[in-house]
Amino acid sequence: IPEHATIDIKWVDSEELNVDNVDEVLGDVNGILVPGGFGLRGVEGMILAARYARENKIPYLGLCLGMQVSIIEFARHVCGFNDAHSI
Repeated sequence: IPEHATIDIKWVDSEELNVDNVDEVLGDVNGILVPGGFGLRGVEGMILAARYARENKIPYLGLCLGMQVSIIEFARHVCGFNDAHSI
């Protein structure tokens, strides 16, 4: 890795992420990766993470469901489709 950079991974349970703690939980990260998943478990927390990344200009990588929730977040909070969802 150039310049001997390291990556410190901070695992976040999306079921526990909410509007009251999102700044505390994600305030010190330099990027957010939301992986795939299935069902409704933790989806609202994933959407919140995507919103936090967009609003704070933090690099975001969504894989599978992680990409879907970033589109849902954009549809809800930028386009005004308040009921947007993929499930």
